[in-house]
Amino acid sequence: MKLRIKPRILVLFGLGALLLVTSAFWLVDAADDIGLRQARELIQNIAGANLQPDQVQIKKISGGVGGGGVVVEAQIETAFRFTKGKDGWRIAEARLGAGQWEPVELIEEALRREKVRRTNALLKQIADGIGAYKNERGQFVDANRIAELMDFLSPRYMKAPPLVDLWGEAFEYRGSAASYRLVSSGPDRKSGTKDDLVIENGELKTSPE
Repeated sequence: MKLRIKPRILVLFGLGALLLVTSAFWLVDAADDIGLRQARELIQNIAGANLQPDQVQIKKISGGVGGGGVVVEAQIETAFRFTKGKDGWRIAEARLGAGQWEPVELIEEALRREKVRRTNALLKQIADGIGAYKNERGQFVDANRIAELMDFLSPRYMKAPPLVDLWGEAFEYRGSAASYRLVSSGPDRKSGTKDDLVIENGELKTSPE
């Protein structure tokens, strides 16, 4: 069974992944001003999509915040295939172009893996700051919250310390002079589960793939 959804369904593409949301913004790195046509064409073909011009409506183009570029607010009309199982209805596929249907599970998995990769990079960035502190002070930071940790590290050891992971959850830190544990609660946003991302004393302990 196929359900076609038109009213204000927006699709956000990023890094080979598709995130279904109710609003969409693109940060476009552009040295010169970008026009409506160029913005539309970029969105039509992002992440391997092949959308038609009438499927992409540019709502607004405005200046970006930090790092240059512009923000393009767009609305996309597309279609989704729904299937019904024992647990009810679910989205099975999203159409990215004429005859081009992509399994939503693959899209979600690609997004999850990218968030894991980026969160691990943030954890390593914090661990490097902790390591720099230890090299100078001879011990790890004695603290029990991420905000306390950053009070010790910023700005001397970290200029722009990250406080949250790619799922929007705050990092957890427990440390003493001799050891520390730095944690992201991972994709399920629940601390203490198997998909946690953990660094202990500078070493990555878990990384679900």
